[in-house]
Amino acid sequence: MYGHFVQFTFPKIGQAVVAVVLYLNFLRLPFVACFADGAPLLYLGLPLVLLGLVSWIGRDPLGPGMIFNAHLMGFYLAGDLLGLLMRLAGGRGYAVWQAVWMGGLLAWLATAAMMVWGYFRAIRLRTTTYHLTTQKPLPGGRLRVVQISDLHPGTGAIDRSRIPELERRIGELHPDLLVFTGDLYDEYVTRENFDAFNALFARLQARGGKWFVYGNHDLFHHWKEPSYGRTDVETAFAAAGIRVLEDVAVETTIDAAPVRIVGRKDWLYTQGRRFSPGELLPGGPDGVYTILLDHEPRELKADAAAGADLILSGHTHGGQVWPAGLVARLFRYNELNYGAKTVAPGCTAIVSGGTGTWGYKIRTEGRTELVVVDVEQKG
Repeated sequence: MYGHFVQFTFPKIGQAVVAVVLYLNFLRLPFVACFADGAPLLYLGLPLVLLGLVSWIGRDPLGPGMIFNAHLMGFYLAGDLLGLLMRLAGGRGYAVWQAVWMGGLLAWLATAAMMVWGYFRAIRLRTTTYHLTTQKPLPGGRLRVVQISDLHPGTGAIDRSRIPELERRIGELHPDLLVFTGDLYDEYVTRENFDAFNALFARLQARGGKWFVYGNHDLFHHWKEPSYGRTDVETAFAAAGIRVLEDVAVETTIDAAPVRIVGRKDWLYTQGRRFSPGELLPGGPDGVYTILLDHEPRELKADAAAGADLILSGHTHGGQVWPAGLVARLFRYNELNYGAKTVAPGCTAIVSGGTGTWGYKIRTEGRTELVVVDVEQKG
């Protein structure tokens, strides 16, 4: 899917860079620097032992240990840069900074605090509500859409223990439409989690139906074989009353008002080989309120031009771990990293930060959330 370089080589390069930066900074730790003059073997060897320890912690390039090491390196680089600037500026600032920096111990304290903060931020499930208007007819003049995206149950922020909370909170929202915008599962999801969450989805109610589009993780094995296959997903979703949409537009009726749901195949999973928005909506914009589901926020302007009034996506996790979101924005990897954006008059795109987190219970960017879109008919 991502290619061997992105999946395996790039993380190894990153680990090597982290190792070099950390080793050079470990040499200045107080309990290491004290051996610089009298015991050179200890002076050079202790950082290697410490580096071996943090390397073991971060041995999984997709695990929380790697996040710890990356943040530690980030704090070290920031501290080194600040120290250099203060040294060049002269005066007492550099001496004060050296005392505060404590030979690099501050970087460890800051990293530990960041990890604890990131854990509690990850497991806090919020409800984010967006209010939109349209001139198109809606059931009773209003429509409530509840979006679940990027659940990744198991190793991340959401596991089976949180099913009662999810069921209660989603039930209290009373959705007209319940939409799932991909990556509900991934290759690390156990069969127990798979079955437990499918049972939850079957109990959830939405008078306008439950709708799903695949994400890049739901079926594709990026790093290992999943515990389920396409047939398992579609059989379970059929039993749960969830309609799977793959490059198709479906019109449903709620209280005599038509609503159109368009589901696109995932861009990454298909390598871009999918129907265009114009092919899915050949008639162009019309008087039917149209919700387009696409796991990744791509081709937003084309979606709007084809007639989409609301575009719902996930995939980005709002970055999840800094600076992933910043990098995505700088290189414009996603057309929208998080939140709502007016793509064209009458068309809004919304990207969820994810109802779960991927890989680990750490979040230093975005938010773990249920997304609610309340649309009101005007005029």
